[in-house]
Amino acid sequence: MRPAHPPRSSTAYRRKLRGLRLTGVLLLGCCSAAGAQQNGNELIAVTEPWAPYNTFSNDETADGAHALIVQRALALGGLSATISVYPWARAMALAENRPNTLLFSLARTPERENRFIWIGKLSQTQQFLWHLPASAGSSNLQQIIACCRICTVRKDVSEEALREQDKAQRSQLVLTGSHHDCLRMLRGGSVQYMAGSPYRIKATLLQAGLPASLLQRDVAIAPPRELYFAANLHTSTATIRKLQQAIQQLQDSGESERLLQQVLTRPLPMAEKPAPP
Repeated sequence: MRPAHPPRSSTAYRRKLRGLRLTGVLLLGCCSAAGAQQNGNELIAVTEPWAPYNTFSNDETADGAHALIVQRALALGGLSATISVYPWARAMALAENRPNTLLFSLARTPERENRFIWIGKLSQTQQFLWHLPASAGSSNLQQIIACCRICTVRKDVSEEALREQDKAQRSQLVLTGSHHDCLRMLRGGSVQYMAGSPYRIKATLLQAGLPASLLQRDVAIAPPRELYFAANLHTSTATIRKLQQAIQQLQDSGESERLLQQVLTRPLPMAEKPAPP
């Protein structure tokens, strides 16, 4: 009498077992891919540490003036999104490459115009060059570009503006991950200038335990730029429409300005950071 099932050592049984294993792997792969797609569709928001606009109490929590406006817009739109704080270059890369990713606070420039969806204006800023009091300043940007080393944050609007001004490609730009790195290099003498907005420089100095008067403002790099709440080009149309309506509502009611002033009038906290040498 022949057995009802082939013995485990038979060729037929081994082929059947391999087929079952392969089916299991394929099913697992499909489930994993579906999970990844679901995670990729989740709405998220990213920003950088920038007191008092994006962060305030510390560099890891999005509780600054712009963050409050963004959180309020999400609530008005009936939307939910996790807000994460990253170095600026990483935040921009995420917003450019991941669908359903929101980004703030992004300066609106011609070079960036077609790379994002512009949801609404948050405020505006202007970038300047800064130097130590002992260093001789100059009111001529082209002279500074030709002679001096300038530190700025990678992918920051100041880098873009400086490169636009440097038609002859003479600039000696030093790119770093944060304004704290630029401040350290400036005080150490490896650069002669650093770029930043007045609020950015003030916050960086206070967080380093240094007086706000340590650096002197020099020439403007570019005209004032509007700072925006923006989104990845492949973000849901319905999401964009809800957020644009919410931002407009906040502006029309004056609530966005009240939220802005609520934070900007508060004294900046001293972060627990060692002062640069």
